Amino acid sequence: MAKLRLLKTGHGDLCLAEWDPNRPETIDGAATAFAENFTAGRLAFRLDGPGQTRPIREFDAAAPEILLVPAIQGG
Repeated sequence: MAKLRLLKTGHGDLCLAEWDPNRPETIDGAATAFAENFTAGRLAFRLDGPGQTRPIREFDAAAPEILLVPAIQGG
């Protein structure tokens, strides 16, 4: 099962959705969770394995894992 996770600053992460690319009925819920949680101030990354991460801007059902993270703020 593929996963959509939200990184929570200082609190680990939260699994928002799981889907199976071979079961289309599981994808819509994950796509909706992505759309609801990919808000301004957050970045999304497709995680394909160690050292194989790339930014994304829309839900990718073929991704083995997607991580949403708050944007880094500095001052």
